Amino acid sequence: MNALSRIFSHAIFAAMCNLFSGVAIAQPDCPAQNQINANFDDGSGWSMCWDSRKRENIVLSNVHYQAAGAEPYSVFNSIRLSQLHVSYDDSNVNYNDVTQFGLGGGYVSTLDEHDCPDGRLIDIAGRAGICELISKGDDSYTTASETQQSQSLSVFSVSQVGSYSYLVTWKFFADGSVQPSIGAAGALQRSSKDPHSHFGRELEGVEGKAWLSHTHNYYWKIDFDLGESANDDVVSELQFTTDNQGRRARSETRLSAESARAINPAKMTSWLISDGDESKPQVPGYLIEPINYGHKLVNSVTDPHTEFDFFVTRQNDCERFVSENAKYYPDCDENILQFVNDESLIDEDIVVWHRISFHHVPRNEDRQVMHSHWDGFVMEARNLHHQTPGYDGQASPEIQAAMAAADNISDDTTATTAKPSSGCSISVNNGSVINGTVNNGPMSNGKMNLDFLLLLLAGYIGLLKRSWYAK
Repeated sequence: MNALSRIFSHAIFAAMCNLFSGVAIAQPDCPAQNQINANFDDGSGWSMCWDSRKRENIVLSNVHYQAAGAEPYSVFNSIRLSQLHVSYDDSNVNYNDVTQFGLGGGYVSTLDEHDCPDGRLIDIAGRAGICELISKGDDSYTTASETQQSQSLSVFSVSQVGSYSYLVTWKFFADGSVQPSIGAAGALQRSSKDPHSHFGRELEGVEGKAWLSHTHNYYWKIDFDLGESANDDVVSELQFTTDNQGRRARSETRLSAESARAINPAKMTSWLISDGDESKPQVPGYLIEPINYGHKLVNSVTDPHTEFDFFVTRQNDCERFVSENAKYYPDCDENILQFVNDESLIDEDIVVWHRISFHHVPRNEDRQVMHSHWDGFVMEARNLHHQTPGYDGQASPEIQAAMAAADNISDDTTATTAKPSSGCSISVNNGSVINGTVNNGPMSNGKMNLDFLLLLLAGYIGLLKRSWYAK
């Protein structure tokens, strides 16, 4: 048997395994009416439970990602917006919108099909309050010869708090990445009777007053539960130090105790949350890289926690809100900085908290209604795949190496195998590996495309005929 025939036989065997065994679909642990299940065209998908709470509104839990052909992979126990802090430049007024008013309950705006085109409207207390929407258009990759688009799932709701409308959004990508974001719209809230105030701007057509500048501080609470165990996640801080010759050296420091950290733009600070032992270079994880970092409010006198942008703590049910927490949990601490009390994170269920700020200086275009200004960040999937998800061009390095080495392997040699959940064994792959399950090429919702299987069979029969006539 020559090398090309051997590759075809391996591919056919993998195809038969995938065709008849299938892949389990994650079922969220919640009532059917609280489930969100999104299946993308490339075979990947997301599943989760939703809840609407009076304070945070959207809380997503039991969140699993599923790469094409792979087993469901646990990512989050729960994710939510923990606080929306607004501080005006004149220092007279500070709002903590989540704990003072709330984003849920009567503050939830009613949505319709124009807000959620081709999506699913989810009912909250008798009215459509959440939109679940699958969209296409985010480039998966672009090369000189092709552009591959991918899909994403958006889950969002709109809350009207005072004059502001907040569009709280969670976006889940086909490669496993996640983007929480908030759009602030509505109308300007506060003004000064002094049109020349240094704390704001006089807008054209509105004489005798200045609309005040202010800072939005958004705080997210993210309870990671990567993989099979909730107690083995590792949080590391990454930094890059530049030497006199312009070279940048990377450092990685594990946060082994509860910590409050600040972004250092000069050192390109980011944080990596990994599944299990940090000594394994290819373990799955998520990178939080604050590339949208620009503005930062620090008020160490009244709000000392504003000195920091990233916190990591042990999971504690009574630690719910970044600020004004004791209002609802009298036996617990008041703010996030008090939650951070140097407890060990080794073999513990960890929670990360991340802050993004936006300083809003009013402009003429904000009168009478503001356009939405968006802020957020990306939790970038790391090592959930062997290569670019969905790439269908040149054979992967693994297959190229297998083809180059095939002639050196005797016919009776047993190939080194990976172990899929069905019990089938294969020797080459070009897809994703999560929890040891291998994705082997063109799949649709966990099933091998039948046309592709027939094509493999036809090619293999052709090789056998050529081999027979050559004898």
